[in-house]
Amino acid sequence: MKNQWRLVVGIILVLIIVLFAIFNVDAVPVNFGFIKVDWPLIMIILGSLFIGAIATVLVSTSSSIQVKKELKKVKKELDDKDNQTKEQLSKVQAEYEQELLEKEVEIEAKQKKINSLEDELVSKMTNPIV
Repeated sequence: MKNQWRLVVGIILVLIIVLFAIFNVDAVPVNFGFIKVDWPLIMIILGSLFIGAIATVLVSTSSSIQVKKELKKVKKELDDKDNQTKEQLSKVQAEYEQELLEKEVEIEAKQKKINSLEDELVSKMTNPIV
């Protein structure tokens, strides 16, 4: 949609310039400081348009290059931060897995102790001391 509007505006501007140039075909003097020439107004208009277009392209290209460099830099920083986050996450995850393993071993040891105490209690209940 944005490109369509650009195309429409561009066509309208070209038509305005062409009509203006057609209505003004007289030769006009152009003074370059060291030389003076008589050129048709259409040549001056088209030359000015061409120089303006080149200047616009150069300015927008340099801006575009700067934006691309900045984007590349920001993407690299984002990737670095993402890698740091992944490393920290894996480190914390490994620590929690180690803690979980230790807790499971501790639970297993306590379960064995409970079982042995139950067995001892059952044996004392079945064999009363006289």
